[in-house]
Amino acid sequence: MNSITVKPELDELYTLNEFISDELGMENLQVNLIVEEIFVNIVNYSKTEFIIVNAEYVEPTLTLEFIDNGIEFNPLLKEDIDLPNDIDEAQIGGLGIFLTKELADELDYHYTDGENHLEIVKIVKQ
Repeated sequence: MNSITVKPELDELYTLNEFISDELGMENLQVNLIVEEIFVNIVNYSKTEFIIVNAEYVEPTLTLEFIDNGIEFNPLLKEDIDLPNDIDEAQIGGLGIFLTKELADELDYHYTDGENHLEIVKIVKQ
């Protein structure tokens, strides 16, 4: 499993996406969406000092683990949002976690030694 540590700054998203693409050996829109949503949520809400991302790709399975030492938060317990009928009814917030739950094949969360650990498994078809 390969690992990268990035600062909790939005500018680091490019570095993280490049790391994931290199591990995967390709670009994948669904993976990019998952990574962006989780990373942005951690940066905006967790008050963390660092973000570690572990990645392993064994065809066809990509496993990502996000680790941070911010505020304890289990995104799997967040209730799914009600999807609006049209864009005018849309509320801000909550869509990223909903999207991640929909796009990922498996999600697991635990809080250990003051760190959030979110594991995401995605079957990636070439």
